[in-house]
Amino acid sequence: MRILRTYILKEFLTVFLFSFLTVNIFFLGGSLYKITDMIINKGIPVLSALNVFYFIAPRISEYTIPLAFLFALLLTIGRLVVDNELIAIQSSGISTIKIFSIFLLIAFIFSLFLLFLKSKVIPDTNFRYHTQLKTTYSKNLPALIEPGVFLDEFENHILYVTDKNNQDLKNVYIYKTDKKEDITEITFAKRGKFIVDKNILKIKLEQGFRDISNPDSETGPYRLNFRRFFMDLPIQKEKREIVQKKPKDMRLEELQKKINSFKKKTHRKVKSNIPAEILSEFHRRISFSFAPIAFVILGFGVSMTIKHREKSINFIIAAVTAGIYYLLFLLGETLTEYHMLPPPLAMWLPNIIIILIGIFLFYKYAYFR
Repeated sequence: MRILRTYILKEFLTVFLFSFLTVNIFFLGGSLYKITDMIINKGIPVLSALNVFYFIAPRISEYTIPLAFLFALLLTIGRLVVDNELIAIQSSGISTIKIFSIFLLIAFIFSLFLLFLKSKVIPDTNFRYHTQLKTTYSKNLPALIEPGVFLDEFENHILYVTDKNNQDLKNVYIYKTDKKEDITEITFAKRGKFIVDKNILKIKLEQGFRDISNPDSETGPYRLNFRRFFMDLPIQKEKREIVQKKPKDMRLEELQKKINSFKKKTHRKVKSNIPAEILSEFHRRISFSFAPIAFVILGFGVSMTIKHREKSINFIIAAVTAGIYYLLFLLGETLTEYHMLPPPLAMWLPNIIIILIGIFLFYKYAYFR
């Protein structure tokens, strides 16, 4: 039995490592597009963009590890079935259940590892990613200027544009505020062009107007029309906004503390006021960590049913299964949002469905002895 465990583990880990590297390269390829856009279109320095990219790899591991596990599982079991090695093993007196238990043990170890990653490592990486992204953009003001975004990185001014092409702007709105943050002036221009000179954003405006409020006048603000106008917007030297942690950025114990604090504030006769987002994230993280166990049960049944050794076929099956699994999570989130299912049940629903299908296929097509 020890020789068999070593044989299966060696083959499984070999395929897993290859699958993990392949899937990571595929996922990182999509992230490279975002980094390239930051460097080319938004003017972010290469080193700053690479600092953001550094935090992307750990973030995607929560998806690539289960997918690579499923692919390695299907390929390993599939080869044992197609090459009749499973029948040979059974002929030696080792039952299918014992072989299944080997894979189940591997899945349990992977689940504990995933739970550790999703409890501490990935939430910390997510938070550092968002913080690094905000810091990178704040140091490169031109990258912060985006259509449809109110930019308040200036002293007593707010900038808003509807379109941007490199340094050319369209439909530029500039709001000037007083100490009470009341708007005292509104400047509009159909077109604009900007440059950054030290700590000043210099903008050339064309074809626009400026509305200036006059508190002493009963007629309201007066308007100045212009064909061409130049404005200097002083950039705030040190504006550091605290990046608040979202539920996905919190560690598992932090989520638990949030849930417990809401429970203490809830009266017995009152319906629970725990935000669905926090409760869903807590159970989603645990449920998703134990996905390998559900995949083992399903993968064993699928391999017994299809009996195909081709890597491409097994990869397609793994991709489709993973896609359905993630869609079930989205379905669970939707059902939670519309209060059709409680968050714990909705987040564990994908595992329940996958396990039930796997049990049905396993008992219908597996060879027992």
